[in-house]
Amino acid sequence: MTLHLAARLRELRARRGYTQDQVAKRLGCHESAVSRWESCSRFPTGEDLVALADLFEVSTDDLLGRSKQFVSAGAALVDMKLLTRLAAAETVAAFDKEIAAHEGQAIWLPVPDGAVLVPVAEAMRWTRKVADKHRDSKFADRLFRPRG
Repeated sequence: MTLHLAARLRELRARRGYTQDQVAKRLGCHESAVSRWESCSRFPTGEDLVALADLFEVSTDDLLGRSKQFVSAGAALVDMKLLTRLAAAETVAAFDKEIAAHEGQAIWLPVPDGAVLVPVAEAMRWTRKVADKHRDSKFADRLFRPRG
C-alpha cells in the first residue's frame, strides 16, 4: 500500500505540474513531509491523506490503491464540472446550449444501497458475465451497458 501511495502521489503531482513545495504549502505541511511520503519513508496521517485526496480530486481509496470503492447509502454521483458550467451560464441560451451539448447525460444519479464504484473495465467484465448467462433475455444487453 505504501509503495502504491508513493507512486500515485508522484503521478498526481506531476500531472498537475506541482512541486513538492507547492503541495506542502497547499496542505500546510513541510516540503520534507511530501518528500518522505513520495519516497515511502513515511506514511501520511489520516488527516493528510484526506487533504491529499481533496487537493488532487481523487478518493482516498484511489490514493491507497483500492479498485473497489464502497458508497454510502443515500449518496449521489454528481458531475461537478458540468454543474459548475451550468451555474456559470449567464443566460438561458448559454444554459440551454450546455444542456444540449450533454443531452442524455444526467448531472446527478442516486447511488443505490449496496453500490460500489469500480473501474469501467471491471464493471464491464462483471456485467458481461451476468448478461451472457441470460443471453436469451430481451433485456440483457440493454441493462448491462451504459446508454448514450
